[in-house]
Amino acid sequence: GGLGKTTLVTNVYEREKINFSATAWMVVSQTYTIEALLRKLLMKVGGEQQVPPNIDKLDVYDLKEKLKQKLKTRKCLIVLDDVWDQEVYLQMSDAFQNLQSSRIIITTRKNHVAALAHPTRRLDIQPLGNAQAFDLFCRRTFYNEKDHACPSDLVEVATSIVDRCQGLPLAL
Repeated sequence: GGLGKTTLVTNVYEREKINFSATAWMVVSQTYTIEALLRKLLMKVGGEQQVPPNIDKLDVYDLKEKLKQKLKTRKCLIVLDDVWDQEVYLQMSDAFQNLQSSRIIITTRKNHVAALAHPTRRLDIQPLGNAQAFDLFCRRTFYNEKDHACPSDLVEVATSIVDRCQGLPLAL
């Protein structure tokens, strides 16, 4: 973690959500149940007034069917954030079939999860290079200095800190 996947997608989500009639941001993480995810997603894309009154009693099949109905008639932007297991998407994917104008974005640190996306639709984020990492560190640390320049007496310490952060923006 720490490469900025969620931050990047948050920026895209905030910028693009005005183009969609329904949006949903779902943090998945390592502990989840497919039923809970589907219920939460159905509530987010369906709108509070359109949630089935018996939503807590619906099984996975019925939740997927209700979700499919909602997604078919709406242009939706859905983010599945911090997905660790392919099964999350695989178990939900039939609800996402034949969606013409909706978009699903998945963030993950796992290559096997990213492999579910078509290669032209994947973005592999790499750590920052040394110069970029040093520049980011200086902009954040020396924001009061002219051009955010690192004072010459601190360059060695700053370089050591940047090296320890291994190019991870979150650590910097």
